[in-house]
Amino acid sequence: MSLEFLYPLVTEAIRRAEFLEDLRAPGMHTAYSDVSLLEEKIAELLPASNPEGALARRGAVRAALAAREIERARQLAERYLAEADAQLQSSLRSLFQEAEQSTAVRFPRVTATVGMSEVRRLARALQEQGAPFPIG
Repeated sequence: MSLEFLYPLVTEAIRRAEFLEDLRAPGMHTAYSDVSLLEEKIAELLPASNPEGALARRGAVRAALAAREIERARQLAERYLAEADAQLQSSLRSLFQEAEQSTAVRFPRVTATVGMSEVRRLARALQEQGAPFPIG
């Protein structure tokens, strides 16, 4: 795929995701997943040193987080951190900090009782085992 083909697609996908988010529509997470996939394709075509390549990498991770695809966002970030300059590295790390703060605000009781690190550990365990029970 070429950039000329991908740019209009990602622009439309972003508009759709933001519109669905404003409506709090059920398809919002799927729409952000689409944005992340398109941004990832753009990132594959452009180096991290290119401003648009860096923007695509941030966009892919940010959209994966918005889609609540935390593990995918982590995998993307790990891949991008290896090729990123200090500014992009800082930006990618701050995306996860912002996501964690946002989650802590949405779920204050969970944050206060068990903490977000325990929630992340349990979520990772669930994802790794591929079934809801038992958690090891």
